[in-house]
Amino acid sequence: MNPTGLGIVHISLLPGFVCRTDQRVTDLSDIQQRLVAALVLADRPLRRVELAARLWPDAPPDRAGARLRQTLWRLNQATAGGLLHASHTTISLTDHVEVDYRAAARLIATVSGAVSGTVGAAGEDRLPPAWSVLRHPLLNDWDDDWLVPFQEKWKVQRVQTLERLAEKFLQRRQHAAVLELADAATQADPLREGPRRIAVQSCLFVGEVADAHRRYRGYQELLSAELGVAPSGAIPQLLRQDRERQLALAAEY
Repeated sequence: MNPTGLGIVHISLLPGFVCRTDQRVTDLSDIQQRLVAALVLADRPLRRVELAARLWPDAPPDRAGARLRQTLWRLNQATAGGLLHASHTTISLTDHVEVDYRAAARLIATVSGAVSGTVGAAGEDRLPPAWSVLRHPLLNDWDDDWLVPFQEKWKVQRVQTLERLAEKFLQRRQHAAVLELADAATQADPLREGPRRIAVQSCLFVGEVADAHRRYRGYQELLSAELGVAPSGAIPQLLRQDRERQLALAAEY
């Protein structure tokens, strides 16, 4: 419980910044949002001088420090002092703050650890609602230089996790979940072949041959237009093997 009596504070960074207290949106300025986001992404207390330099990289250290003090005062006013813990040298978020980005990172760690029973029970052809955060980019409308490495890392992590999950659901022949995951990965990284292959394979498993070919043709055209290259032979091999299987079945009758 928040000692200020405000209740749990929820910070969302996926896909954009939102601060909620007791289910009400708290209106923060752009620089206040960036201060909070920097603390979330650091995942540790930040030294005041480090935080000031990150938020005001072009300002002299004394001016950046003054702006940080002013921003902290206004942020504490806006949140009744319930968001930050500040010492003379460091600043961090208080323990009662919940962040969707951190929850998503824990989900990714769970999948990477291959913990059984965490990706939906067998026979469930849908995803647990908690996995919806993996569909979203990190602070999609922000282009701050300090943020770019975090955005790129998050993109790689979520695409790899979506692909890994799609593979797990493919093994269970849970077609709807496979397509949901594979398509989310493709939306994040359209040129990546893995999710495309998984989606095609799932379509073939359930007899959606036309959809499998449509998906492959779309990927062919995209790679040709964007890079002037062709896909690897993995997807054509799947399509060829399915065609041979269908011909063999037809020959039996």
